[in-house]
Amino acid sequence: MDDKQTYQSVDGVAMLVLSMGEDIGAEVLKGFTHEEIKQITHAMSKMQDIKAADAMISLSGFFDDFRRHSGILGGTRKYITNVLEKTLNGNLARDLVSEIYGDEIRSHAEKLAWIPPDLLVNDLRKEHINLQALLIAHLPLEYSGRVMDEYEEKECHELILQISKTQVLTSGLMETLKDLIDRCKINYHSGGSSSLQGSKVVANLINRYSGNKSHLFEYLHDRDKQTAEMVEEAMFDFFTLFNQDLETINVINERVSLECWAYALKGTNKECRLYIINSMPQRVSTELKENLVRIGAVPVSQVEQARKEIIDIVKELQAEGRSSSTLLTNQD
Repeated sequence: MDDKQTYQSVDGVAMLVLSMGEDIGAEVLKGFTHEEIKQITHAMSKMQDIKAADAMISLSGFFDDFRRHSGILGGTRKYITNVLEKTLNGNLARDLVSEIYGDEIRSHAEKLAWIPPDLLVNDLRKEHINLQALLIAHLPLEYSGRVMDEYEEKECHELILQISKTQVLTSGLMETLKDLIDRCKINYHSGGSSSLQGSKVVANLINRYSGNKSHLFEYLHDRDKQTAEMVEEAMFDFFTLFNQDLETINVINERVSLECWAYALKGTNKECRLYIINSMPQRVSTELKENLVRIGAVPVSQVEQARKEIIDIVKELQAEGRSSSTLLTNQD
């Protein structure tokens, strides 16, 4: 750009674009090269709450009509993002904004650095390997090394491979990673990584109890109704579905959508997936397999939500007397 006139300096052009508004500013920026756009938007990002008097000094007499204003709004991230998205295509705009303001996910992930690495890895292992790799790639370098130390050698190799494939994140993946980061923080604050989950432990014990379960539940209800209800809730285990007969599964299939099954089956072994897939007509089972591939890696929260929806449906069926499954049988 030519610096012969004050208003044509990088700062001067940046101030001019800020004063134009998003739509007109975007049209003006289209006349510059990519490198010039980077220079201008970098300058815009540094300008905050510019007063009209300062603008007039920088832009000479070109902005006489701005004398009546108290100031020009600074280059907020939202403003610059909107301008760039109207100037460039979406990916280029996001890349340039990331260069100016730094990686948003990396900044978000830095807040995990005070969580002991072993506890963070306990949470990450519940997620798909791709999500684990993406998050580790955005952790502070020193901390990410300590996190990697918590994995087995084979796991490290796979994570390194996945990290090496990391490219520009889509907006969907960014939101998924933000959600994962927030859940890791919440889980640590709540002590979730080390909680006993007593009702679940008792549920597993009762599932293997050879005595009279009815008498045991009567005792629990008499002593503490709320605790008894929590234990009963915990005994409705998603994985007991795979011990049910096909007649029961077919009844459940009538109520459960293929989309819900696809999310719920994520993280299960091949035998479990095939048990549900093979219970369906060929056309339907083909669609379910396509859904499993289509949705790819998903957060564990979505998997848990889908499984909860299925268990709720099973409870409804039991209340209606349509399902013979009790989901309280011993697990092999």
